Amino acid sequence: MKKSIIFFLLLTHLSFSYSVTDSYNNSVTEKTENWIQEKPKNEKISSSFTIKNIKIIGKTKYDPVFISNLSCLYPGDKIEIPGKEIDNAIKKLWDTNLFKTISIYKKNTNPKNKNEIDLFFDLEDSIKVNQINLEGNGKTQFETIKKIHSGDKISDHLIQSIHNEIEDYYLKKGYKDISIKKEFISTKKENENILNIHVYKGKKTWIENIFFSGNQILNEKELLNLIVKTRNKFSIPFIEKTFCFVYENINDDLKNIIRKYQSMGFLDVKVFLDSIWKEKSGNYSIKIKVVEGKRYYLGNVKFVGNTFFNDSFLKNILSYKKGDIYDKIGINNNIFNSFDEFSILSNYLNFGFFFVKIVPIEKKIVNNQIHLEIEIEENKPVYINKVKISGNTITKDHIIRRELTTYPGNTFSPKEIKSSLLHLNNLNLFERINPFILINRKNNTLDIEWRVVEKGANQIQLHGGYEKRKIFGNLKLIFGNFSIINFFKWKSWNPIPQGNGQKLLLFNQFGKDKQSYGFSFTEPWIEKTNPTSLTFEMHFSKKKIKNDENISFFTKKFNLIPEGFLEEKKIGSSINLNKFLTFFDPYSKIELSMHYDKFFYKNLVTDVDLKKNHSFQLNNLSYLISLQRFYGVPDLIYPVNGSKIQLSSIFTIPYSILFNKKFDWIEFFKLKIISFGYKKIVDNVVIKFGGEFGILGKYNNSSELLSSQKFYMGGTGGRKLEDKDLILFRGYNHTEFLPPVNGGIIYNKYLFEVRYLIKKFSYNMSKFWTFLFIEEGCISDSYKKFNPLRMNKSFGFGFRIFLSPIGLFGIDFGYPINSRMKKDSFLSRWKTHFIIGQD
Repeated sequence: MKKSIIFFLLLTHLSFSYSVTDSYNNSVTEKTENWIQEKPKNEKISSSFTIKNIKIIGKTKYDPVFISNLSCLYPGDKIEIPGKEIDNAIKKLWDTNLFKTISIYKKNTNPKNKNEIDLFFDLEDSIKVNQINLEGNGKTQFETIKKIHSGDKISDHLIQSIHNEIEDYYLKKGYKDISIKKEFISTKKENENILNIHVYKGKKTWIENIFFSGNQILNEKELLNLIVKTRNKFSIPFIEKTFCFVYENINDDLKNIIRKYQSMGFLDVKVFLDSIWKEKSGNYSIKIKVVEGKRYYLGNVKFVGNTFFNDSFLKNILSYKKGDIYDKIGINNNIFNSFDEFSILSNYLNFGFFFVKIVPIEKKIVNNQIHLEIEIEENKPVYINKVKISGNTITKDHIIRRELTTYPGNTFSPKEIKSSLLHLNNLNLFERINPFILINRKNNTLDIEWRVVEKGANQIQLHGGYEKRKIFGNLKLIFGNFSIINFFKWKSWNPIPQGNGQKLLLFNQFGKDKQSYGFSFTEPWIEKTNPTSLTFEMHFSKKKIKNDENISFFTKKFNLIPEGFLEEKKIGSSINLNKFLTFFDPYSKIELSMHYDKFFYKNLVTDVDLKKNHSFQLNNLSYLISLQRFYGVPDLIYPVNGSKIQLSSIFTIPYSILFNKKFDWIEFFKLKIISFGYKKIVDNVVIKFGGEFGILGKYNNSSELLSSQKFYMGGTGGRKLEDKDLILFRGYNHTEFLPPVNGGIIYNKYLFEVRYLIKKFSYNMSKFWTFLFIEEGCISDSYKKFNPLRMNKSFGFGFRIFLSPIGLFGIDFGYPINSRMKKDSFLSRWKTHFIIGQD
């Protein structure tokens, strides 16, 4: 928006004028920058004036008092012409958006005192807009337009701001031939105006060819892989590369190439855009010039000023030795990267040296060797003075404080801040958690305020459907911030007693042949100093079991006839202890549990002769020991780096061996190993890889294994209600498991997944991503027949979205490749899987 300020004489009666006019080229600040002064010959003009009166002229409805209050210029004020008072007045008037044009003139009214003037404001009011129509841009919204409401005044410079915002948006998208037309339309209603903005973005401009010259160390393919900002976001990494023509992105990519060369020791490298030309297709080709320069190597490294850490410790962290290529990027990263817990800066910060100063100085260069001196000013460590909590209206303070590892009197440590954040996130009670730090340099202390935003911790989950003439469902009521202490205090029921971070779960499964009920209660902190949770659960279920469901155990031991049915009633309880191994690291934990079930079976055969064995009972007392470690950066929802390791064992006492007799007690042992890793390969692209292995055994060859103890492979388990140990395998049905369909006793599985983050919502932890996957799995009902090289395979793609605080939703499309089934079988078709809750 071109805005000029003109200082001139108005005929014979005006000795000064200051005007602002509008067009569509420059910014508003330029209005106060260009002065043109004209001085009549033989006349001396003083630069200091006193305002006698303020007068208003032009097409405006505003009076002098209102304009004085807006401009902060009043009668009696002394001003300099030219000077900052007039500049500030113009800017203040312009920022109101009330005026289309602004001019300021002075007139001398006192011949005896030439420094006394009347100040004239020549103003034209802006147009009132009642509606803005934006056409041709799809559904994109712009912040400037969203701030304008019906009835607001809209000045020319505000219209130009809208123009610039729209133009910049499409230029960054690669549309170089953008055209924007604006017009006002007056409606039949009095004083109502509509602003129509027509956007013609044209065709997206692509870079057809990228040429390099001067490069010797890096070849063309390696340089193209460094061009990541210009690359179209829908390009497939390492396979397809299409580039949008956006100057800003090109400059960022040139800097990326420079950083790569500097990491290889070429400190004097220069990379610039040499030439651009348009091809017949309408797209562009560019040529990038590389001047590599000399390669430098690291010479002597000297630390100065360090007293807390010795030289050998710091050199070990630096990890670069004399004679290594001088990797400036890597050296700076090992020194300054606060996100790397092993950098020199992080080590100092984690010991409380908040005000540490580290300055690497390249002392001298001899024979392409750079001698490096790292000066360290440690200063005194900083201690925590107070720890405050705010924002919690339901959760009690002590529930939050016991999760913190930042205490008054301790030295400040970013590592402990991260650990506290992890613990608070694990509570699943807060939508946002922000630590704010107030530093007092006088006494080297700081205060930490943990500001939390609570979320609804109570949920109702209902899943179900209709399949094979059966209605089935799963209902759960989850109270995530329960308080058992306030249970009998009726005043605290709002709507339920809350605030102590305890978890109460009520669940019910229903179907034609099955019903179950139960509850569980979790106290997340039974110790005073360590995060240890205790869960107690009770449940009851009732269902019919048909003989075609692999009940060899019952047919052999209890003479169940082929036409018979069993009614199973089960009542059970369990106690579970979950403890974080904080002495090891914040991410490891151990889980211990004891589970007891009593089964009541009744033969439903109506034949009188078969009723002698019509009922029997079984007991199951099992134990669980599980070691787990799950570490993910930046979080556990979409980790770009990290790992998940789990080793768990479920077993019963070997009654038949210890007591040398048979009991109606179930015997078995089970071992499972799960290991997955996450690794970022390029921006927003992460690979997940790993596998799992499981084995089920018995102490006595004469004993039998129940079907509920065995492994089953196939599907995602989203609709299956039976208590089975299901190994998820996309591309296959969970209602028609991989052979053996009656369950296996040994399995293994491998997974490779390429994830791409499509959208990250900045206001919370919500994320949306897609992925490609390949899975391999093998399951067998015999150790001897188990062949881990003869795998069932599947591949496919899917989507996941995590919405805070709702949870995870996803859909997978898998195509199975089964080594033991014919190609025309049901397993050769695409399968769709829906994911709700957990991945």
